[in-house]
Amino acid sequence: MARSKASSTFDSSSPADTARLAGLFASRLKGGETVFLEGPIGSGKTFFVRELAAALGAKKLPVSASFNLMRAYGGRLKLYHFDLFRVGEADLENVGLDEYIGRADGITAVEWPGPAAGIFSGVGPMIIEFRLAGGDRREIQVSCGESRFAELGKIEEEWLKK
Repeated sequence: MARSKASSTFDSSSPADTARLAGLFASRLKGGETVFLEGPIGSGKTFFVRELAAALGAKKLPVSASFNLMRAYGGRLKLYHFDLFRVGEADLENVGLDEYIGRADGITAVEWPGPAAGIFSGVGPMIIEFRLAGGDRREIQVSCGESRFAELGKIEEEWLKK
């Protein structure tokens, strides 16, 4: 029976580890990917997006987008950073998120993606869940569809080379 979903867990012991992981992901992104970032406040979602943007070559780096629902950053690929913390399903139509899904020129990163779940049916976003593990430690669980199995495996191999 073929698997339809891949999953890996990365143990980060510091912000430097999390930055390294973001860099490994950036090196494998081709454009058109959608990434959901989930986890409690302060778990590292925005930090990961900032480091992802840096690894993609952005000159201006992301800050929390909570008061700006979307910001775009340039680099090897554009990074479209959405933060839906203050958005309800009824407001989602006005955000314009659906216009960025699958764009070949960039990556769409969505923090607090709950209200947008319906938009993404069939798109197969990569889900990165951040869990607090004490101090600066984080457990970062990554799930993706079968089309990303090989890439996730390569990231995991590189990660283990610490």
